Amino acid sequence: MSVSRLLPALAIAAALAAAPASASSAAAAPAATADLTITVHDPLGSAVRQYQLTCDPDGGTHPRPKAACEAIRTTPEAVKPVPPTTNCRDVVYGPERAKVSGLLFGVPVTAEFRRTDSCEEARWQAWLPVWG
Repeated sequence: MSVSRLLPALAIAAALAAAPASASSAAAAPAATADLTITVHDPLGSAVRQYQLTCDPDGGTHPRPKAACEAIRTTPEAVKPVPPTTNCRDVVYGPERAKVSGLLFGVPVTAEFRRTDSCEEARWQAWLPVWG
């Protein structure tokens, strides 16, 4: 077999050998735990604050991404609303409110947080570092 016929065959074999390696390394790269937009409203403070937060790797425009991501990893259930049949103490803890939207563990989420009763306050405190 001549060299001119062998080179194209070697090029195809090399491409096929490299393809599974690059496909498997792309599959091995884990997706971010969180890719969120956080909006915090504080009627007593300054203007509305908005941050981007990514976790794993921790980053974005959030002022303390490591602390925020640790709170999310520790208590991801805080993103779920309080069930309507839950007994909560009727105490207002503050006028602040926040909204979180984006992807959390690969699932689209949109959640609102308020400090309007003891159950909502527990959610607020669980994610306190997330609010910046």
